[in-house]
Amino acid sequence: MTLLSRYTIKLFIKIYLIMLISMFSMYFIFDMVTNLDRLSNATPEDGKLIHTLLQYYGVRSLSLFNTLNAAVILLAAVATVSSMQSKNELIALHSMGAPPTQIAKPLILLAILLATLAALNREILLPRYQQALSRSAQNWNGEEKIPIRAKFDHRTDILIGGQHAIKSARTILNPRLHLHRPLGQFPRIIEAEVAEYIPASESQPAGYKLLNIVVPESLANYQSAKLNDDPVILTAMDEESLADNELFLVSNLPFELLVAQNNHYKFSSTKGLIELLQNPSLDYGAHLRVQLHARIVQPVLDITLLLLGLPFVLSGRNQNLIFSICSSFGAMVLFYGLVFTCHAIGSSGYAITPSLAAWLPLFVLIPATYFVTKHIRR
Repeated sequence: MTLLSRYTIKLFIKIYLIMLISMFSMYFIFDMVTNLDRLSNATPEDGKLIHTLLQYYGVRSLSLFNTLNAAVILLAAVATVSSMQSKNELIALHSMGAPPTQIAKPLILLAILLATLAALNREILLPRYQQALSRSAQNWNGEEKIPIRAKFDHRTDILIGGQHAIKSARTILNPRLHLHRPLGQFPRIIEAEVAEYIPASESQPAGYKLLNIVVPESLANYQSAKLNDDPVILTAMDEESLADNELFLVSNLPFELLVAQNNHYKFSSTKGLIELLQNPSLDYGAHLRVQLHARIVQPVLDITLLLLGLPFVLSGRNQNLIFSICSSFGAMVLFYGLVFTCHAIGSSGYAITPSLAAWLPLFVLIPATYFVTKHIRR
């Protein structure tokens, strides 16, 4: 590694960390202005507020890194080259015959490394802390009652809803099931006092255990209901673990989907997104398919953003530093505008397919990057 490469890498890492930490600090300060009291109330009596703050903002640092990484890479690279240009170091390098690629090479290698770290963050760390990331400051412990969003199980044609939910216990208060097709002897509406979500295990499938059934009033003569020979609603007559006033609803509809927003899957891994699409109980439509393809394309897009904006500040012809920086910022705005527009069109499911919506930015940006690079070298 040459002396120039070591100097460039050291300067880039210094600026990158300063920018990233500054953005993190700004977010934490603004967020604590509104949420500090709520987090204080969520702190256990035998605990310390600092521990709650570290947990709450620690997991959100992973999400912020995933969101800001590509933009910070470009900003740090632009600041690195601008710093060298303000000290007349680029002039000395050009006079020695050093090409712009000699300066850009270590920056591109660092961008590839950081894009890889961001991909590992999306696939490993974010899914691991998905539950914590889905909790707000108002309900950090998950013990507060929150509204529930009724969702349709497309496999069984049952609408699962309720009055409230408690995240920590994964329970639904006053659950209400709407059967959109006849299932055994059961009425179209089933109500209970509590429903507990039970994940799948080797001995039983995933589903909801309904306690203290209100409607129907008596389950003495009710047998388990099946759909295409698959059990849907189990009763005490066929399931020994159930009491006389309990039911078990077999469903692949995850509890988190009932209490989270529609973008809850953004913290899922690529494997998790595929499993959601293959789940017969769910029907996400085009939006989730766009996100799945976008997850595959994202590391390449992160590097493409750097290659699109960096040539403007590396130009040997253009000595106007302010113009070079503004051009890089303009390239970044156009980059994100194109990506978000393609994703929005693909999510509608009408104009273009979800796969094309995710890959189209690359088809446009890679030729543009090549053109910008060749044009500025002239």
